[in-house]
Amino acid sequence: MKTILIFVGSLVFSLNVLAARLSDGKVHLKLQNSKIVGNVDDGFHFNKDAPAAVQVGSETVEPIKKNPKELIFDASKAKDKVFMVNFYICDDKNTVCESHEYKYKIASGKLMAADGDVEKSASTVAGKKEKPESLKKNYHGFYQDHLPEVLKLAEKSNKLVLVDFWAPWCPSCLRLETEVFGEKIFATSTKKLIKASVNIDKPENYEIGKKKYGIKTIPTLIIMNGKGEELARLTDFKPAPALAQGLLDLQAKPLISTEELQRKAEAGDATARRALAERAFGALDYESVLKWLVPLKENSLMLVSAEVSLANNKYEANPNDKAEYQKALEKAIAAHPESLEAIGWRNEVLKWTPTMKEVAAKNTEQIQKLLESDSARAEVFAKTLLGDFTGFDKSELLSQMIDTYETSGDTKKLEETQAALKKEVSSYKLSTDRSGQALLAVYYMKRANMKTEVITWYEKLILAYPKSDVYYRKLASFYKEDKQPEKALPYAMKAADLQSDSALTNMLNLAKIYRDLQKNKEALEVTTKALDLPEANLAQNKKTVGSLEELKQSIVK
Repeated sequence: MKTILIFVGSLVFSLNVLAARLSDGKVHLKLQNSKIVGNVDDGFHFNKDAPAAVQVGSETVEPIKKNPKELIFDASKAKDKVFMVNFYICDDKNTVCESHEYKYKIASGKLMAADGDVEKSASTVAGKKEKPESLKKNYHGFYQDHLPEVLKLAEKSNKLVLVDFWAPWCPSCLRLETEVFGEKIFATSTKKLIKASVNIDKPENYEIGKKKYGIKTIPTLIIMNGKGEELARLTDFKPAPALAQGLLDLQAKPLISTEELQRKAEAGDATARRALAERAFGALDYESVLKWLVPLKENSLMLVSAEVSLANNKYEANPNDKAEYQKALEKAIAAHPESLEAIGWRNEVLKWTPTMKEVAAKNTEQIQKLLESDSARAEVFAKTLLGDFTGFDKSELLSQMIDTYETSGDTKKLEETQAALKKEVSSYKLSTDRSGQALLAVYYMKRANMKTEVITWYEKLILAYPKSDVYYRKLASFYKEDKQPEKALPYAMKAADLQSDSALTNMLNLAKIYRDLQKNKEALEVTTKALDLPEANLAQNKKTVGSLEELKQSIVK
């Protein structure tokens, strides 16, 4: 199932491969006895309110002194070990606050950069940004981040790159990680490709992810050449056999860049138009979908889906556009009445006219037939553009039926369907080793009103991944939505305490829970602290920052 991505700020890796930064070269670190001492040039200062630490393995060492012009850390625990030092530097005009992170070791009584076999002084490496950290592969053979360097490697070796754009909170991303990437069939299908993994939560990946490649849903897999030109795009989770075969099929034919496809499409090539429409649909660029498909005069599922999505966006922005949205829904339902999409479209129609019994009856009749026929169900789910529901197809149908009965007000049928969904979900063989699958199951548990099971699984995931803020945040949000802020609080506090790319989101959630508990003083402290963080200045966090500012103003009033 497609997941709309959210870009959030974080502590970022300082060796920015995209562009030089204002604070690069302005910091100087040295070892004095058993202490690491940091100073900055005139015109700059350490952000004393932002995180700063020495990371030695799993242990975090906080600074013993932290003021705008000096940072001091106790380095006694870092002896004979490679360790990380991180902090934030701002210019005195406060136009930017930038994170810095360096890898060091102590040798011959000096602080040395841990850079392979080459050792440089700490002050030298702190001022040199043109070379990134050595490329590293994860246990599935994907280079982690640093995409520009991976592309250079690909161009040099004349290979194509398979790039996985993902985030740690995305269930479908986790499904690929735990159910697909480790499978032999996937490894075989990608043996001729260089594989790269790009975490879109990291601010240094914002320009690459959102602006250059238009990543709006995750997971998104893009095959590109060494120049970074997009040659193919796949979105959402797919089981290992299906994804492997799809990748082999793509590699078996000449892959064409988007620019070349555009030239062919503008010359009237229908195949090129369809290919561009598919790429645009995967990027949620519905206007481009219409641009390429409308001239073909084919009332395809992709075309009407794009029309519905555009009309819905307009309606949400301006309720006066309701008629246009209704018209798009009616056209889409008439064109593809037996599609999985049509069930959702009818449920939208029911929101306006819950008494339209014939619409509700059509939905329940269609869903019942699909539940009873494996072949019919497989055919419909194979054609849908909503995403891959492997292992969850019956649950999705029952969830859609719940929507129908909720909207039409049939309480008895609603309870019966929730019971059926509970039975279906209870049959799953879930494991914390497959966290993405477990998170999707939790979604259907919520739909079935299985509150105890939801809490149990979030707690299992917390125990399995105690250093991840994701599951603390999700359980806190669940308790909050269930109007139990007192139970949500400790989990929200833990999520906010963990160093995370979602720091602002976690702090916003914590502040809201404090407000729900009528602890306005604590809520105000959290919002103020969040807004003072350097990541609050990042463009990708504009929406979260807006929510924080709005919350702060409501508390002050």
